[in-house]
Amino acid sequence: MQFPCQIDTTRTLKKGMKITLEIDDEHKRDVLKNLYNFENMPLQVSFEIDAAKRQKELDQISPDQRKKIYAILRDIDDYTGQGVESLKQQMKLEFVRVTEHEMFSLSDCRKELASDFIEFLICFCFENGVDLTDHPRDAFENIEDYIRLCLEKKVCCICGRPYSGDPHHVDTIGMGHNRKKVDDSEKRKLPLCYEEHHPEIHTIGDEEFCRKYHVKPVIYKGA
Repeated sequence: MQFPCQIDTTRTLKKGMKITLEIDDEHKRDVLKNLYNFENMPLQVSFEIDAAKRQKELDQISPDQRKKIYAILRDIDDYTGQGVESLKQQMKLEFVRVTEHEMFSLSDCRKELASDFIEFLICFCFENGVDLTDHPRDAFENIEDYIRLCLEKKVCCICGRPYSGDPHHVDTIGMGHNRKKVDDSEKRKLPLCYEEHHPEIHTIGDEEFCRKYHVKPVIYKGA
């Protein structure tokens, strides 16, 4: 007898252990129909991972991604008063229009799409001055992607303040050079506000600053 299931609970007993299996509705009837053939019989059980199903689960939006999306939507709701569900639908429609993705559900969309949607929501917050409860850096799996987004939107990667000048160059251009004429496209940069964090990095140094705030300079050709 073979059927798909998941291990629900395991419990260690004085002699051996007890394993409880969870069987979905689709297969429950077949299992019940045949189970009596195995009652009070010595059994040999083997477990096998459903590789295709497991890969599909890994490719789907994670609970953490879903949590981050709703947290950002609540922050936008605090700013607009529109309501989270209404905002969710509006943002999904705009995301689909801009990116040309097909409409999706936050219950089972692809993990890559969920990451793109999170970045889209954070861009909206940067562009509209929406304060975020959680640091936007924590919404990115790759810190370098977050830094590049901040460079693109010209906001401080530490506090979120907009800035109008140049980013901080970790790979320096050098004294006496005209910044407007020097090609800095291959130099590492950090987007920092001029009120607080740009002066701070010059005071404590690049390495100490990056350790303190857990950031990493990146090469960005657009800044």
